[in-house]
Amino acid sequence: MNYKVLYRKYRPDSFENVVGQDYIITILKNSIINKTISHAYLFSGSRGTGKTSTAKILAKAVNCLNPENGSPCGKCEFCLNFKDNPDIVEIDAASNRGVNEVRTIIDNVKYTPTNGKYKVYIVDEAHMLTDEAFNALLLTLEEPPAHVIFILATTNVESIPITILSRCQRFDFQKIKIEEIEKEINNICQKESIKITSEAVSEIAYLSEGGMRDALSLLDQLSKNGSEITLDLIENEIKTVSQRTIKKLIDTIENNDIEQFLIKYKELENRAVNYKNLVKNIIDYISKKALQIKKTGKIHHLTFEDCKNLILELSDSLLKISINVNSFTILEMILLKYFDNNIIKDEKIIKEEIVQQNANAEEKDLNINNDELKKIRINNCFVNAKKSSLEIAKKELTNILDDDKIEGKIRTLLSDSTVVASSETNLILTCFNSHNVNNANKELLNIEKLFAKIVQKKYKMIFLTNEEWNLEKEKYIKNIKNNVKYEYINENLDNENVKEDLPKINEVFDVSKVEII
Repeated sequence: MNYKVLYRKYRPDSFENVVGQDYIITILKNSIINKTISHAYLFSGSRGTGKTSTAKILAKAVNCLNPENGSPCGKCEFCLNFKDNPDIVEIDAASNRGVNEVRTIIDNVKYTPTNGKYKVYIVDEAHMLTDEAFNALLLTLEEPPAHVIFILATTNVESIPITILSRCQRFDFQKIKIEEIEKEINNICQKESIKITSEAVSEIAYLSEGGMRDALSLLDQLSKNGSEITLDLIENEIKTVSQRTIKKLIDTIENNDIEQFLIKYKELENRAVNYKNLVKNIIDYISKKALQIKKTGKIHHLTFEDCKNLILELSDSLLKISINVNSFTILEMILLKYFDNNIIKDEKIIKEEIVQQNANAEEKDLNINNDELKKIRINNCFVNAKKSSLEIAKKELTNILDDDKIEGKIRTLLSDSTVVASSETNLILTCFNSHNVNNANKELLNIEKLFAKIVQKKYKMIFLTNEEWNLEKEKYIKNIKNNVKYEYINENLDNENVKEDLPKINEVFDVSKVEII
């Protein structure tokens, strides 16, 4: 069992081997050379950036018998026996966070070092200490013995009390640059005879998010496959989406190739990739693209404004995912919005539209985009709208979405919809994405048939944008207060209108609870 995982095998043991923290290393080396060592240090930064490794090197350097240019020599008795030295104490604050553990430290700091010049206490994940433990530690930091050094490491510096921060020299470890991680990966692959493509090196560096440990852990995992590490291997092994794949997806929008988009998007959905990571990667790619557009000024199908709006919409979508909604459907609809619908359509799409038009020929008299018909359906819903009907309709929509047989465009549109008003015969719905409203109204007859088939209820429906609904809602409330009567209007305008009394407003919405969607 002599095998060591790569991130442990290649953990830096001297200041020169620490990657990406040159400014911090220079200051620490100078403090060793000039013998201006502090009694307490705070190393903060994201995971895998070298905080604990640097703390250990510093602990070795302050006790080294023959330091070389501020770094431990690695040859003296202290350096060779560093791991077994009782004067170097490592504490994991995540599992030793109480006041009793800290008091044990305080009781021991008064004793002089056994072997070296300093007793060094390295407290990892220091932010996990309790308030009582911090208070106990503060007493020692205020008046520390000359032979004691504390090094606190944390990924959450905001949780460290200001009283502790003010008594430490603070060093903020930055995320390591991608090119520096790539260089280290290439060096290690050469030493370990690991075959890897340059694209895969870049992808591992990107996925590490600036943490060398994460990069080497991922490299170690992928190297177990026994074959050359490629982008395809990375995507298949860890269920991620490479920047290459994201580029191909966004290129379909740039080229306005909706058929290729649907093919590539379905491939992503079928691979069961992590949705949040997918959205994050798209945001990263679009951000770089927006910056490139701004710098070059070149004309693209996606403008800088498009990129900005897309990033905002994608970020917003992460906050509005419902357990009853397929999140991939929301993402699909957001991306589809950025295709140009005005270009000449593909012959195949035209044929499909003709078939659909012929199938609905017997219903061609129903023009959903007709403003008059929209007004009629809104009016007829308000005539006998009830809060109880609204709750029933919401449950019915949920039941339909829970049916695995419902797929394609209809599922996409209903997943983005909310029932905002209902009577026993009429529904008003809104869409989160206003782009879907026209599409939903075009599919209205099919949606009504779907409701009739699954929930055994025939509804007359209309889809509105949120802006339209807010206007209609305000108009409705105003009419109620002014005792304006609503009359039921038959959609066959040649027939005599049927009048019904307007319900009281609290039968439709519970105004006291602001239950107006």
